[in-house]
Amino acid sequence: MTALLQLGQPVSEGAIETVRFFNGRLLSGADLTREQQARAGLDARIALTGGSGVAYGLTVERTSADLAEPRASVTVRAGVGVAPSGLVLELAGDQRIALVREDSTSFAVNQPGTFGPCGSEAGGVYVAGEGLYLLAVAPARVSAGRAQVNGLPGDPLSCNADRDLAGVSFRLFEIPPHAYGGISPTEASFRNRIAYRCFGARVRQRWVTHLPGKVDSGGSLADHFAACGLTDDMLPLALVHFTGALDVTFLDMWAVRRELTVPDRGDPLASLTAPARGAAGRAMLAQFAGHLGELAAAPGGLAGVSARTHFPQLPPCGLLPGLDAGTAGDFFAGMTYRGPIHINAAQLEVLMRESLTAPAIDTADDGVVWVYAVAENLIAAAGALADPARPDPYLVFARGDLGYRGDARFNLHRWNYANFALGGS
Repeated sequence: MTALLQLGQPVSEGAIETVRFFNGRLLSGADLTREQQARAGLDARIALTGGSGVAYGLTVERTSADLAEPRASVTVRAGVGVAPSGLVLELAGDQRIALVREDSTSFAVNQPGTFGPCGSEAGGVYVAGEGLYLLAVAPARVSAGRAQVNGLPGDPLSCNADRDLAGVSFRLFEIPPHAYGGISPTEASFRNRIAYRCFGARVRQRWVTHLPGKVDSGGSLADHFAACGLTDDMLPLALVHFTGALDVTFLDMWAVRRELTVPDRGDPLASLTAPARGAAGRAMLAQFAGHLGELAAAPGGLAGVSARTHFPQLPPCGLLPGLDAGTAGDFFAGMTYRGPIHINAAQLEVLMRESLTAPAIDTADDGVVWVYAVAENLIAAAGALADPARPDPYLVFARGDLGYRGDARFNLHRWNYANFALGGS
């Protein structure tokens, strides 16, 4: 047991050590290294007050140039993120990244804030054959220019760089199949199942069954990333699935990408209200939108795509662009749903925000799903086809246990876009 702390007594455990300067002190490279490390530690503590994750940008996509590239490549947009260690990672401009290295060239690097030996890092992983990979942004520091040296022993001439440039590099880590065992890459639901393995058990309804006792977190796929090579100085950006060295089956950002969020530290009760849960909810919503959008853009569109075939798990609320009352039944085939029910445009944002901490929808269950149509969208879409202001139709779905939004309200809808009260005739 630690000794009783007295009022006013300093606590130095975990303190940041800085170099004490005074006239006449002999400074070495090691002293300056300690000072740089101290400043980096202070910066990290400030950065982590807002949590770790992506502050803005750092989106990953496959542009037309990437699709035309003979090698597998992606484009990462400019942005800033904070690694779990507190290290700020900034990409100043958009970059196209080759996912397959053609040679074994090493890149000269040295660790942030060090005056020690020069080194090199081969970096990255060679992609060969089918597999699931994690794309991450990592710190990188390169030297520029040449500085004069005094010729004293211990000063390698190869390290007489004038300045260091703190930048980033991109790493690709293979996720071994045993980490997601039981999920076949040939299944239509593979991408969805992988994404929800990354979201973890706390987005499922059954997670709260044993609160406040011992809770099984279920083991997120992200728990395996460290074993794959990801460190606390790196930030996950996307999952990439390959069939062969050049064929990208899918690129999924939001399965692993998170906004700046303070971690919940694993306390089950605190997790119910922690900001990280809301961040996961927003990621679920964005991941579904991206996945559905890619399916809709593929040849054949959403023909043959249903919730149960492609989405074993759905976010608690989401948009279905292009669907209407006639096609809703195809998407929710085999499920119990009610609607489309008319709601006001003003109700949509409130419903979305309420859903961010609700559990995911298990499409194999028999629970009711509400399907809504926004009245203003329907009214505007009833205009002339040539009208440029005519919007595309869409539907909204939500868990049945979220607050029902279709109650009849006086003077808020036109007659054709109103509802009877539940249980009415």
